[in-house]
Amino acid sequence: MRSASEGRSLLVIGHPGHELRVYGWVGQVRPIVCILTDGSGSDGTPRLDKTLEILHELGAEIGPLCGELSDRRIYEKILRHEYDLFDILCERLARLIIAQDIDLVVSDAIEGYNPVHDLCEALVRTAIDIARNANDADKTRTRKPCTVRHYTIPLMNDPRPATGSMEAAHHTVELTPLRFKQKLEAMRSYAISARGILQEEVADAFHNFGEQAFAREYLFAAAAPGQEPERRFSQQKPFYETYGEQKVAAGRYQSVIRFGEHVLPIVKHLRKKVSDTWAEAQG
Repeated sequence: MRSASEGRSLLVIGHPGHELRVYGWVGQVRPIVCILTDGSGSDGTPRLDKTLEILHELGAEIGPLCGELSDRRIYEKILRHEYDLFDILCERLARLIIAQDIDLVVSDAIEGYNPVHDLCEALVRTAIDIARNANDADKTRTRKPCTVRHYTIPLMNDPRPATGSMEAAHHTVELTPLRFKQKLEAMRSYAISARGILQEEVADAFHNFGEQAFAREYLFAAAAPGQEPERRFSQQKPFYETYGEQKVAAGRYQSVIRFGEHVLPIVKHLRKKVSDTWAEAQG
């Protein structure tokens, strides 16, 4: 496998703070970084500034998609079955991949924890395919073929490969002792400043996996067509459904975002978008 530091790289994350999972990789590769939302969550308080500070310190380049959307707006689009926003996000990412000759994209992984995380992987997957189609159709291109690699990062699960598993190919980033120390400090500082659920998530991650689990970073190769991770939610309910049901019962939320009713139709719409753009490119 080629090094994940070769060529031009792009990191696409659903929320500010996700960059902490690949803190060492970002400092090593200095990718372009796109962030779908401002991280404002249900309380409406953005947390973008802290992430931008971290990214600037690590030498990353801020991309053209940078926290323009509130979580509330994207959740409303999901609940209303309005796909225009996702079309726009996907097309902007595809144009960026083409314009910057990106050959490696790292994104949030589909884990069923948060619909924005899951849609982030789906959006990136689609944008890469659209970029490939555009490249194949453009006979005037003299640059290298568009062979973009797509890796994902777990945000809630164990950041390490399962012991003895035949999990998808992955790239490992070894952190120096100094970089590991800086990463832990950044995670704790970010959690304290963000408070609320993010502080709980960082504490839970340290408790469940141990600090040493974050001494290496793993980029997992995205699943091949037909093996997409969202397929498992046709048989099991994702966490965000159960969590949403609890909030509705408590009077905190009005509606529940459901995988089959709300998220899967967007994924299918994006999948169709790839075939449509391919047909258009073929004339």
